Amino acid sequence: MKRILLASAIALMAVVAIYAQKTVVWDQPIIGYTKYNYFSIQKVELAKDRTSLYMSITFPSEAWFRFSPDTYIEADGKRYAITGSDSIELGKEAYTSPKTMKKEFVLHFQPLPQKTKVFDMLESTQKNDFTFFYIHPNDYKMPETAVPADFRANYPEDDVWPENYFSEEPTTVHFKALNYKKGMDASIGVMYFDITNPNVYNESHFSLDDEGCADFTCKVYCPTHIQFDIPSADGASFASPQVAPGKEVTILLDMLREDKYPQSKVVGYKGYMAKFDKEQEEYVKKYIFNENDHTLPDYPSESIEQFKTVDELIALHDSLIPAFDQATAGIKDFSDVVKNHYLDWEMRLFSVYSNDCPSLFNTPEFRDYILRSRPKCLFGNNVRVDFDLRDVAKLLAGSDVKGSGPDLLRFVHAMSELNSGIFNPKPLLDEPFLSRLYDQKRQELSGKINQQKEGLAANVHYLELADVAPENTLQFLLDRYKGNVVMIDLWATWCGPCQMGHREMAPVKEELKDKNIVYLNITSSTSPFEDWKRMVKDIPGEHYYVSNAQFDALHDLYKSLGGVPAYAIYNPKGELVLQQLGFSTVEPLKEGLLKALE
Repeated sequence: MKRILLASAIALMAVVAIYAQKTVVWDQPIIGYTKYNYFSIQKVELAKDRTSLYMSITFPSEAWFRFSPDTYIEADGKRYAITGSDSIELGKEAYTSPKTMKKEFVLHFQPLPQKTKVFDMLESTQKNDFTFFYIHPNDYKMPETAVPADFRANYPEDDVWPENYFSEEPTTVHFKALNYKKGMDASIGVMYFDITNPNVYNESHFSLDDEGCADFTCKVYCPTHIQFDIPSADGASFASPQVAPGKEVTILLDMLREDKYPQSKVVGYKGYMAKFDKEQEEYVKKYIFNENDHTLPDYPSESIEQFKTVDELIALHDSLIPAFDQATAGIKDFSDVVKNHYLDWEMRLFSVYSNDCPSLFNTPEFRDYILRSRPKCLFGNNVRVDFDLRDVAKLLAGSDVKGSGPDLLRFVHAMSELNSGIFNPKPLLDEPFLSRLYDQKRQELSGKINQQKEGLAANVHYLELADVAPENTLQFLLDRYKGNVVMIDLWATWCGPCQMGHREMAPVKEELKDKNIVYLNITSSTSPFEDWKRMVKDIPGEHYYVSNAQFDALHDLYKSLGGVPAYAIYNPKGELVLQQLGFSTVEPLKEGLLKALE
């Protein structure tokens, strides 16, 4: 009898053990890398008869997606085919909810070994197919990858932040990724500033090859930085290496690297300014992402839009500089490379002024104050200028301050005007390279603009207001169409609501075509010329392509407006009848026109 009971107990224990091993569950597993960060995996079940992935997609309302019936799991060099799905049909389009923008579904596969800790899921290794790599439990730490010795080098202690030099030699950034697999097809976004075309930010994309390598080459003309966005499972990480003409930088990535910082995929740098790039990353981790340990003072939190006088702005600036000097002196963990870089804090402070109170920032009084105070960030020989600092260049546009820094700022401002069709006299440029480059670009742009003007219709005015001062733009237009109701439509070719406004207004314009109304559709160089030229053919009215400064001046007249589309209606006396930001329905604009006609 005892033997029977013992045998029964052993059998029961075996059944319990089998049942306990029946399903292994990973709650909220980690996706080590995917291009498609709108997917998440809520749960993985490793059962004896199948492996199931409980997934969710969050995407714009009623967007569709589709998983191939050839989708498979790969682990330890073996493939496990998909066997079915719940809530979606393989090979068929599935849609997210119009209310929640989500869709939950389950994918079933041939069973993985229950001891599996890491696997990949792929439709295929073809470009644009869904791929998810290094899926693992959230309590499992992936093995760390050894960093090659040349990325762990001791950089020279006397490495210093370089002074400006100028050249047309291209700069090259090399990428190399550890733990890279075929099918990852990592697409890296890049943004960089071209001093010969300051009105746009150059953007492009490139992909790492099957070995996880890629090169990016461009012209930057002087030392600066380039922003690279690197996809990761929870969003884009980034790298901002310092570059210069004729120099090379190599960035080492690790597709498995996981930490809480945005630049988590970046392991190290080598080449030009590698010491700075390494220290910059450490600085960001230590100070920027630790909210309780900021080193540099914050930019003004109070609204400075209400300032009425230049003296108020000057007093604010004077009060902030001692705090900045003290904070900079307190940076003890980093070399002069980092200290010199953070001198641009004050230049970016000027950018805040330019955005929040342009009418005070652009006065001769404020410029004279800056010229007297001569901050190091503006007058040194290591000035860095990027897209966000274009307006700061205006401070030195008309000055005769010597040095490569002031020359660079004058050049950037002059090129901004040239690209907007404003051909002012050549600025003071002692730097020979910048002087030659200005002459070359001026000649190229002049020929391009003359060519673009050819064949335009009589109602299409491309950069015809080059001689009109920005602050006089509105009055010039009102005088040109004096005696008419004037409706101003500030728009851009890339603006969806702007285009909707044009479509909705077309019947109103037809209805009121016998009235003395002039419709002025105005854009600037943020709208690509070819797009604008094509689109205006279908929009009734007069069309003006003006400089950025003129476009901004029109916006500044309406303090409550700050985007596109923006509308203003004037009666025949030149009196403002209506102003409006954005477009929802046509009725307010029609009512404004009828009121202006009274």
